[in-house]
Amino acid sequence: MDMMTNSPTIQETGHGDHPKPTNNSNNRPSARFCHLHPDILYRIASKLPPKEFAKTSILSSDWRWSACPRLTFDAAAICKCRREVLHLHNRFRSYYINEVNGVLHIHQDKLVETLEVKVDFVDSILLAHHIDTWVHFAVSSRTKNLTLDLKPKRFSEYDDRYVFPFQLLDQESISRLQHMQLSFVSLNPPSQFKGFPNLRKLHLQTLHINRKDLENMLSSCSTLEWLCIDRCHLDDELIIVDSPLPRLLYLRVHFCFTKIKFNAVNLATFEYDGDFIPIDLVQSSKLQSANIRFMTATFQHALISLLNGLPSVQSLTLQIRVQYIQKQWLWDNPLKFTNLKHIQLVMFILLEDVDKVLYSLAFFRATPFIEKLEVHFAGCGLWLAEAGPSRKDLGQCKYVHLKNIWISGFKAAKGQLEFLLHLIENAPALEVLLVEIGEYPPFNSWFGAGGPPIKKAMDIARTCMRPILPQNATFDIKG
Repeated sequence: MDMMTNSPTIQETGHGDHPKPTNNSNNRPSARFCHLHPDILYRIASKLPPKEFAKTSILSSDWRWSACPRLTFDAAAICKCRREVLHLHNRFRSYYINEVNGVLHIHQDKLVETLEVKVDFVDSILLAHHIDTWVHFAVSSRTKNLTLDLKPKRFSEYDDRYVFPFQLLDQESISRLQHMQLSFVSLNPPSQFKGFPNLRKLHLQTLHINRKDLENMLSSCSTLEWLCIDRCHLDDELIIVDSPLPRLLYLRVHFCFTKIKFNAVNLATFEYDGDFIPIDLVQSSKLQSANIRFMTATFQHALISLLNGLPSVQSLTLQIRVQYIQKQWLWDNPLKFTNLKHIQLVMFILLEDVDKVLYSLAFFRATPFIEKLEVHFAGCGLWLAEAGPSRKDLGQCKYVHLKNIWISGFKAAKGQLEFLLHLIENAPALEVLLVEIGEYPPFNSWFGAGGPPIKKAMDIARTCMRPILPQNATFDIKG
C-alpha cells in the first residue's frame, strides 16, 4: 500500500477559486494552508527565524503573505564584513543603505511586526537621514518591536548619538510598541510625551538622556516586564522611579548612576555591575535572585548596603573586584535577610587582608535562613597563611538550616580554616561539604620549585574538618 494515501494532502486553488474541502481515504478533511486564518499563518511565521521564513514561499504558489513578521538589517551580515570597518569603505556603507531601502520599499504598506537595524553610527550626517526614514517605515508598518543597535565598537571615541525622532511617532504608534532596544541614541522627548504605555521590554545602551526624562519615561511604562540600562550617560547620575512598575520582573543595570531606586513589587531578578552605590529595592518583596558585582568596596559596607536595599532577596551572588575587609564583626547589626537561602560569594583577598578573612563571617550573622553557601576565594597570599584571629572570638551563631557548603580556592590559610570550622560546628543539619583546593578560577600558577602545597592543604582540611562533621554528612575534597 502506498504510504501516502492515508496522509493529508495539500492542494492549491486558482486565484478565483474558493477553497473546496476534499477528503482522503479515511473521509478526513484535507489540510490546506488556504484554510488557515491569516492570523494563524502570521503567528506561525512570526516564530520562524528569517531564513526559515523565506523558505515558506515553496509551500504553496498561491500562499501570498500580506506581511513579513521580522526584518533584520545587520550590517556585518549584509556586507559580509566586520561592523567596525563598514564606515571605512564607501562601497560597503552605500551597499548596506541601498539594501535596506530596497527591502523596505518591497514591504511598503505591509505589516512588519519586528524591525531591527544594526549598524555603527559613525557617519552621523549621512546615516541619520536614512535611519529617520527607517523609523518612519516602522511607524507606517505598525511595528511592535523596534531595535536600533547603533553602538560602535569603540563608542567612547564618538560623541554624536543618533537623535531619536519623536516627531515621527504619533500616539497610535507609541501605544503599539511592545519591545524596544535603543543603543547609541540620544533621547530628548517633547514635554507632552507620556511614555510607552504598552511597552513590555526595554533595552537602553550608551544613551544620552536627561535624568528627569528617563524617570518620567520609565514611570509611564506601567506594563514593563524587562528592563536593561547599560552605560547610559545622564546629566545627574542617580535614578529614582517611585511610580509603581507592577509587572517588572527583570532589571539589569550596568555601569550607570550613583543611586538606584525602583518601586517594583513583583521584581524577580536583579543584576548590577558597576561602582559601589546605594541600591533601593525595598519594595521588591518577591525578589528571587540578585547578582551584584561591585568594582571596589569594603566588604562590611557592601553587606550593610545590601541589607538595607535588598532585604527580601532569596538568592544572592556578590562579587567585589577590589575588596577591602575591615576588622569588624558587626555585633550590633539588627538587620537580617528575611528570605535569603542561597549565597554565592566571590572573594578577592588582597595580600594586606589575608589576616582578615574570618571577619567576612559578619555576613552570615545576617542570614538566619541560609540553606546553601558557596564561597570562592581568590588571592595569591593565602597558601598556608598563619595570620588572623580565632573562631573563638566569634562566639555562638547557629545556622540551623544550612545543608550545603561549597568552598573553592581553599589554600589552608588560617582565616579560611577558621571560617570553615566555625560554619561546620554551627550547622547541625549539614548534609554536603565540598572543598576544592587550589586557585580560583582554576589556572596554572607559578609557585616555584615543587608547585603549590596542595597535598598539605588537603591533609589539613581532612584532619581538621572530618572529626567535627555531622554523622551523615558527605565530605568531598578535591585538589
